[in-house]
Amino acid sequence: MRRYTGYVTAVAARTLGPSLLPEDLEEVVSDVFVTLWLRSGDIQSGPSLRPWLAAVARNKAADRLRRTRGVLPLSDTLPAVGDLPEALVERQECHAQLRRAVEAMEEPDRTLFLLYYYEDQPLKEVAPRLGLSLAAAKARLSRGRKRLKETLLKGGIDHA
Repeated sequence: MRRYTGYVTAVAARTLGPSLLPEDLEEVVSDVFVTLWLRSGDIQSGPSLRPWLAAVARNKAADRLRRTRGVLPLSDTLPAVGDLPEALVERQECHAQLRRAVEAMEEPDRTLFLLYYYEDQPLKEVAPRLGLSLAAAKARLSRGRKRLKETLLKGGIDHA
């Protein structure tokens, strides 16, 4: 748990987005590790554990979102100035446009971006899986970031 809690939390947080409370995120992460415990006899430790944990985290987070759809959590504190509804909506739209732009990328760039930026997998592990050298993967990420910036600027996002 110590080794993978941060990773599972990051994957689940991306799926949950900013709409749910921190307690919801903690519960999803706990559910992932309970599932790991229950399925421990079926799962082997090693390089396949990390992607398995990511898949379970995304699924548990998506289940949580489906269960709470339409229910807005009430906070005990006032939102910060940066958390005004307009700012939240703008940030969510920016994230949605970025995700659509990444999904529209050609392979292997799309998979490279998703694994590296969205699933936080190390580039030295991602590159060989995609048949790329580390230098080629870095070059593709650099060119891809420039293309994403151009796409987002054309789409009206000025702080790409």
